[in-house]
Amino acid sequence: MVSAAHEPVAAEPTAAQPEVGGAFIAGFVLAQVVAFVSFMPLLQIVLPLKVSLLAPGQKGEMLGLVASLGALAAALANLGAGWLSDRTRSRWGRRRPWLLVGAVATAASYAAIGGARTPAGLIAAMLVFQVAFNFIFAPLLALIPDRVPPAQRGWVAALAGLGFPLGTMVGSAVIGGWLTSEPARLAALAAIVLAGIVPFALLIRDPQPQAAAARASAAPIAPPPPGATRDFLWVWAGRFLVVTALSLVQTYLLFYVRDGVGHGGSDAGAARGVAQLAIISGVFNVAAGLVAGRLSDRLGRRKVFVVGGAVLMAAALVGLALAHDWGAVVVLYAVYGCGVGSYYAADLALVTQVLPSARGAGRDLGIVNLSNTAPQVLAPWAAGLLLQAQHADIRWVLVLAACASVAGSLAVLPVRRVR
Repeated sequence: MVSAAHEPVAAEPTAAQPEVGGAFIAGFVLAQVVAFVSFMPLLQIVLPLKVSLLAPGQKGEMLGLVASLGALAAALANLGAGWLSDRTRSRWGRRRPWLLVGAVATAASYAAIGGARTPAGLIAAMLVFQVAFNFIFAPLLALIPDRVPPAQRGWVAALAGLGFPLGTMVGSAVIGGWLTSEPARLAALAAIVLAGIVPFALLIRDPQPQAAAARASAAPIAPPPPGATRDFLWVWAGRFLVVTALSLVQTYLLFYVRDGVGHGGSDAGAARGVAQLAIISGVFNVAAGLVAGRLSDRLGRRKVFVVGGAVLMAAALVGLALAHDWGAVVVLYAVYGCGVGSYYAADLALVTQVLPSARGAGRDLGIVNLSNTAPQVLAPWAAGLLLQAQHADIRWVLVLAACASVAGSLAVLPVRRVR
């Protein structure tokens, strides 16, 4: 039986927390990849095509509405899922029950998306998906402080960061490249989620509720010094703006390929084009991220890689807005992937170094997560207004994304505590 306790549970590990082995790390990284596979091709390929079918005359505005409402649901569900899993008491542990619930509910939500016959039905199905998915994602990330000792967290977190590019590449190859029908794509997503999350949830060791409760601290967290809060807010603002750019590209990439560049000649051809871009970009994303992360550690400098990555993203996006040749699009999107990889490799380290309070790290990281979810609500809404003003010229969305990325790079310049 699963129940929710009312007392808070601290996220800090016990002093005797053992090291995790290769089996846990491999399973955790695989689960991270599966988590990204479960939603990236859905948002980049399946959802835009579904919107085009249900609202062909207003596909840009409709996609923005679905994405915005879905992101709002995701933000609330992520907070709720984390809160519930923190307070859960069961013989299965705290995280495992919700991982299983999230996996089964996510698989079921794909059937609801496939069965949607009206825009309202699609919105409802996507809201169900976003809630279900975050009952996978929030407990999954919470396993890092639960299971991984501080000496291993940097390595495990770095490997977990591969979930986005690898999940995007795998998902795009399978869903956008090999499969061509909506039922096959949704069925494949459901199978991948169940096969990747359920065995991991059943086999991992989850900390006992008594041990988790013992870690709770009744002492209040002291207010952080003003300078610490100032740097934290600048980094938060920079991440918010860069993630806004990423959200705009992610949401409207298929429309750009099909309508802006005219590649593929059909919805299926455009989906294959998106898959090609995602795979190529993912390769450069991983390579640039590994190089930038290593150099950032060796040089002891974060800001130069954060700023450089964001500026490189912006330059590539401006080039994409002007490009008409598919070869140029492929090259520029690879450059964009380099910028994304460089940015995220250094920005994650920067975030951890400007947290206002070590004892309040869980609270502060929760605030950081809002810089990832809030843009997914606001970016499609802003893009919808822009498309209306520019008569649905999709290239202006890339210009808007470039501006957001440049603004994000400028936001970290005032940070003083980290070079």
